[in-house]
Amino acid sequence: MEEAEIPVVEAQLYKGKIIVWDEAQANQLYQRGSYGKPLAGGKLQLAPAEAFYLLEGGKLRVVDEEGKKLKFKDLLEKFTEADPEAMLKYAVYADLRSRGYIIKTGLKFGAHFRVYERGDKPGEAHSKFLVQAVPEGVKLTPTELARAVRLAHSVRKKILWAIVDDEGDVTYYALTRERP
Repeated sequence: MEEAEIPVVEAQLYKGKIIVWDEAQANQLYQRGSYGKPLAGGKLQLAPAEAFYLLEGGKLRVVDEEGKKLKFKDLLEKFTEADPEAMLKYAVYADLRSRGYIIKTGLKFGAHFRVYERGDKPGEAHSKFLVQAVPEGVKLTPTELARAVRLAHSVRKKILWAIVDDEGDVTYYALTRERP
């Protein structure tokens, strides 16, 4: 499904959050690309990975609280201070978006992201996958793997580990629970 053309939207880094204040622009981003989380008063809050993706794609302009335009690098630095995995998560987010998936944060499910099938929209369908971004070479214990598989299974989703190598390439692995 081809994403509808979205004109450049203005957002502000406000108290550590990325906010689109203009209601028409907020609606456009949310309706056409399922970006962000609607807030009261017609505002939209973008997750860091969403903002990075839109900024890198030339669809977003981000300013700080003084109105100074922020470059991709500036925004990434600000979020990496609070979340050292920001770039890792972004690599996975961008890869999945480029493949046509809608991605939302997966915090309440204990994973980095929840992913919707192509053509499905949040609010109209349930996400099918939970995705955890992991740097190449990280060691996961059998207990960590089992916990993630059981949690995903309990919310009727599949868990994918998105392994990001040193070049930023992403490979996905799934584990499922089997009963003999």
